Amino acid sequence: MAIAAPSRTPIGNRALNSDFVLCESFAFRPANVDGFSHQTFEDGAAVTTVNYKGYTQTISDPDRRLFDFLITKLNPTPTDENA
Repeated sequence: MAIAAPSRTPIGNRALNSDFVLCESFAFRPANVDGFSHQTFEDGAAVTTVNYKGYTQTISDPDRRLFDFLITKLNPTPTDENA
């Protein structure tokens, strides 16, 4: 499932002392995230791929915890895959 265009709302309801957010040992700046996706492989392995403005990072995420966190906190707009 491809996800793009996260909203630029703050993470949570409190002011953060830092631009960084930590989830599942993955630290990132939400303002730099351009999109993200989750992929499961036949052998049971799964990864979440996070696209930033200048690079892409793939993180092992077999339980979809990071992916679900990103969806919940960034409120993305789904891409139109039929276009």
